[in-house]
Amino acid sequence: MRNVSIKKLIAAGLLSAVLFSTGSATLPLHDHAYAASSTTEKIISTGMKYLGTPYEFGSNRSTTKTFDCSDFTKHIFKVAAGVTLPSTSAAQAAYVKKNSSIKTNWASLKRGDLMFFMSYRGSSATSYAKVSKSKQTVTHVGVYLGNGKMLNTFSKESGGVRVDNIDNKQWEYRFLFGGSGL
Repeated sequence: MRNVSIKKLIAAGLLSAVLFSTGSATLPLHDHAYAASSTTEKIISTGMKYLGTPYEFGSNRSTTKTFDCSDFTKHIFKVAAGVTLPSTSAAQAAYVKKNSSIKTNWASLKRGDLMFFMSYRGSSATSYAKVSKSKQTVTHVGVYLGNGKMLNTFSKESGGVRVDNIDNKQWEYRFLFGGSGL
């Protein structure tokens, strides 16, 4: 009897692993579920391999020793999904606008969506209260991980590639729109 239960547990674990790796697993996000794409998971896992990689504005696109924000997203999308994104955050934003439906509420994004931000003006909501976001230039890009987190890189002082919380942070206040890069 005990061997049957162990075999069922192993079988369930294997089935879960197969479903997740094929993109058929359903995962929770903001009180609803969605099917995680295996391509999305490859992009994110590729990006996570670079945690701590130093930031360098205008980084050399032919090496992974340093990244700026757009070089990072361009690299992980190319390696993991074979998608060649444009070279700058503003050009990546235009690409997403042209090829995806955009969302202006970050909580509506799906795991793996690209997120676009305007320039930093301060860490409080009041710093952005009178800003017309529709007139702002995109200056930063990151990858939405779900559950209020983003994978990105933005300054030498920040420690390079990292995961940041969005909710009630300067990222939420600076957020312009997001959408799929696939």
